[in-house]
Amino acid sequence: MDSSNISPLIFVLSSGSDPIADFQKFAGESDMLSRVDLVSLGQGQAPKAEKAIEKARLTGGWCLLQNCHLSISWMPRLEAIVEQLTEENNPEFRIWLTSMPSPAFPVSVL
Repeated sequence: MDSSNISPLIFVLSSGSDPIADFQKFAGESDMLSRVDLVSLGQGQAPKAEKAIEKARLTGGWCLLQNCHLSISWMPRLEAIVEQLTEENNPEFRIWLTSMPSPAFPVSVL
């Protein structure tokens, strides 16, 4: 499997929407709630997000990166991380992203 077969699930938000309750319900129904790392992106949160992705990748957890539109400058790094994902990732690993629409969002991550 190459990285083109691994892609994050992205929620593109409209103003006032918040999919977190639905996400947490789904995680609970999937018996993954205790294995979810939520990171709300914004100033200074990129290192925390990278650590959460790495932990989830190795352990089979889920990583939810919220508000990606607040970290547009970090999106090229996220793109590079996604491109480096391989079949060696735990098969239960998932990255979930939320973002308001943004023309700066990397198409390859979508």
